Amino acid sequence: MSRKLSALLLCIFMVIAACFFVYRLTHITIESSVLSLLPQSGEDSFSKAVEKEFIKRLNSQVIFAISKSDSDSRNIIQNENNSETAQDKSNYEIADSLTEELRKSPYIEKITSEISDKEQFESAAFVYKYKAAFIDEKLKQELSSDNYSQKILAKLYSGFSGVSSAEIKNDLLMVGRSLATTLSANSSIRVENGHLVASDDKGTKWVLVFVTLNDDSLITSVASDFSQATDSLISKIQKNYPTVSILKKGAVFYSDYAASTSQREITLLGLITTVGIFTLIFFVYRSIIPVVLTIGSVLCGIICALGITTLIYDEINLIIIGMCLSVIGIVCDYTIYFTTLRIGQRESSFETIRRLAKPLSFAVITDLCAYLIILLSPVRAISQMALFCMCTITFACLFVIVIEPYFLRNLKREKLPFEGFFKGYLDFIRQRKISYSIIAVLCICSVFAFINLKHNDDPMSFQRMPDNLKSQELNINSLLKTSENLKYILINAEDDNTLLDRNEKLKEKLSLAVIEGKLKNYLAVKMNSENTQKDDCVFLNERKTIIQNELKKHGLNLEASDYHCEILKPQDFFSSSIGELYSSLYYKNDRTSSLMVVLEEVTDIEGIKNIASSIEGLRYLDHRENLTEVFKMYREIFMKVIFIFMGCILLVSAFRVGLKKALVGTFFSLLSIGMALFVLQLSGYKINLFSELGLIVLLGIGINYNIFMSSSKIDVTSIIAIFTALTTTLMTIGILIFSSVDAIKCFAICLVTGIICAFILSAMMPKTEKS
Repeated sequence: MSRKLSALLLCIFMVIAACFFVYRLTHITIESSVLSLLPQSGEDSFSKAVEKEFIKRLNSQVIFAISKSDSDSRNIIQNENNSETAQDKSNYEIADSLTEELRKSPYIEKITSEISDKEQFESAAFVYKYKAAFIDEKLKQELSSDNYSQKILAKLYSGFSGVSSAEIKNDLLMVGRSLATTLSANSSIRVENGHLVASDDKGTKWVLVFVTLNDDSLITSVASDFSQATDSLISKIQKNYPTVSILKKGAVFYSDYAASTSQREITLLGLITTVGIFTLIFFVYRSIIPVVLTIGSVLCGIICALGITTLIYDEINLIIIGMCLSVIGIVCDYTIYFTTLRIGQRESSFETIRRLAKPLSFAVITDLCAYLIILLSPVRAISQMALFCMCTITFACLFVIVIEPYFLRNLKREKLPFEGFFKGYLDFIRQRKISYSIIAVLCICSVFAFINLKHNDDPMSFQRMPDNLKSQELNINSLLKTSENLKYILINAEDDNTLLDRNEKLKEKLSLAVIEGKLKNYLAVKMNSENTQKDDCVFLNERKTIIQNELKKHGLNLEASDYHCEILKPQDFFSSSIGELYSSLYYKNDRTSSLMVVLEEVTDIEGIKNIASSIEGLRYLDHRENLTEVFKMYREIFMKVIFIFMGCILLVSAFRVGLKKALVGTFFSLLSIGMALFVLQLSGYKINLFSELGLIVLLGIGINYNIFMSSSKIDVTSIIAIFTALTTTLMTIGILIFSSVDAIKCFAICLVTGIICAFILSAMMPKTEKS
């Protein structure tokens, strides 16, 4: 195939890839959370879909808490009935104002902030109507106690109980009255003046507003719009009421923070990187042509990579884009090597590229091997990064080989800058004492790093959240008497009745687990199954007859009606005001019915897992623990991959330059890894999945330096080319050290430290006879 045809085909492919990427841009999802970098497990896809649905519901919940500290309220005296003060009324007015403005948002599906007297009456009537659906074991034990008739007598003769003749006739056991107390017993929320209210440890009242966002709420643009609108609204209210405090809690705010931070960093770091790289290249070669060609090779690689990546994947992670910035420094190296070889040459550019093709191809192949190993990762986002980088490297190299010779036929510069300095550098560093001293220091640091090697597999530690949002979340958790350390049990069944049967069995065992101290508390749907409702109805009538007879012994001839219990269906329950509180924990489709049970502060994980496994259709869910275990497993796999990759480099290098020089090169690669781990530990980080990714890429880049240095005829030319390549790589990868995302920072620390070490050691590489 002719050179011109190859160049034409490459240009045509690049145009096609660009067009396809523009088309796909409107069909792909942009992810911004570190948690989207999670490995895809081999669990049943349907179960994972159900779990994902519940997680999406949890993420769509937003809570606001409003409290106003009014100094004038000190002068207002409460009346005898302890009615609300002016401060409380202001709280309600502010909550109403906030709710009214929130209703205007197109992203909100539902708002719960007020409960009218009518709704409270309807809720009480609903519980009264479906008594048998809410009776628990504790209430049944109370109803079965021998002295229960005495409790009824006490209420009948009490002047403050408010028991009416109608209640006695229709509900002799006063089950409705007991249920009203039972259903609200564990709740820190109460209704005051028609609003939902909770009090903190200091007794300050906070009015609560619960918001459910629609399905689009966590899309980056939607989360940004909602968060900005919310902040603007809160600022407006606080301007009108300077002493008001408004707390907010919701995954949407964290999502917006992560996305906006990543976007700002990518924009800023990308701009600094681009300007820095091309300024450096122009300074070294004194020509705009290398700058344009470097841009061309980068664009060719990135455009083709984006086209291929979006062809295979349906989402792109912003954090992965940040990591992929590292490939810019790698592909810039190829143009730098070629341009450096053209300085002062009288041969044609095609003859120069023919000389460069073999070491360049070998360097590209080693880079591709590094990313190919990463491509095999089950972590979807990481394999996406590997594919993107492989495509970028391949097509950028093709651009250098196929297109650049047409533009680098003549360069005005006949001599590279600082040749005298770099010649002195080579003479200095190649002195035996200096070389051995450097190697000895690197060995000591590496041994220290390997001895003190510690790991961190907690995915939540890879992304820092703002203290402001975190403190507000903790304050709201304190108000609601909930913990941030929540676990879950997912219940699946073929139908609703079986689902509720399993829910009852689980609640019985969890209640015992709370007594035994295995967990602090749990939240489960309080509705009974259809079979239990029927049994409890029979139980109520039996107890009614017994209690009625016992009351007759005390001279009370009461003719109470039998309990005619209506069976409550799940659909009716979850659409009611009582069931609305649990609606986010229920999911039903054509295939199955599912319930989520929330566990708070689990202290005996194995005990709770055993409870879940003892009942059919249950699965214990600890998202954070599961992810930690998966990250640990793949970290261990990637560590093995690093040493396997070093073994592959040793074998290939031994075949190419001999065993002795291959051992030296492999030893130098090991020192680069050791030094990278040493600096990582000094920076306060432990080794994790992402730092290991940096080490794998480091091996690919480091071997490039060794190849070009050991294969060169003129050492000064090679060291300047490698130094220029190193500098461009530092500008792309080194700048990532300033990222606020720890995953990217660990990746950058290992890669930057390692390639600096690889650059220093490349000058000590033995020369190969096959230059």
